[in-house]
Amino acid sequence: MAAKEETLFRKKVCADLATIPDCWVESIQQVAIRGTPDLLICIRGKFVGLELKKKGGVVAPLQQYKLDQINKAKGYGAVVTPQNWPEIFSLLKGM
Repeated sequence: MAAKEETLFRKKVCADLATIPDCWVESIQQVAIRGTPDLLICIRGKFVGLELKKKGGVVAPLQQYKLDQINKAKGYGAVVTPQNWPEIFSLLKGM
């Protein structure tokens, strides 16, 4: 997926999230801190970290570690692709 397609996917995800009541989203630009998920979200008190990847994109070990730590702390951390976004979006709407 070209950079423009990745940007469009990020915008779609953020637009979809904006339709969820009581949802806060912070889009992270990774300049100095590596591994932080692309989107930090709070939905009705539940912490969510989403790492956005193109189809076939590889999750770096540090990214996976941070997602695992979010899940270990009873939040929800996941890798999101255009293919699995509808399923994950449905789950997030139900939080």
